[in-house]
Amino acid sequence: MSVVIYILGVLMVSSVAMGNMAFRAGLGVKRWAMLGLIIGPVAYPLFSTHKRFALKRAQGKQSVAIKV
Repeated sequence: MSVVIYILGVLMVSSVAMGNMAFRAGLGVKRWAMLGLIIGPVAYPLFSTHKRFALKRAQGKQSVAIKV
């Protein structure tokens, strides 16, 4: 019983964290929060890749980003 509660807790925390990261990145909050709720922390690499591709798509092909 305690294992089920632990897993549900991890999924809920993952959902909130993914929603917060999506909000800060300007991505769809509901989509990423739901994905965090369904597959948990496994969604983080998917989120990172999607965020990088969205940034590249917004910048265009010939632009350069300088990170401070």
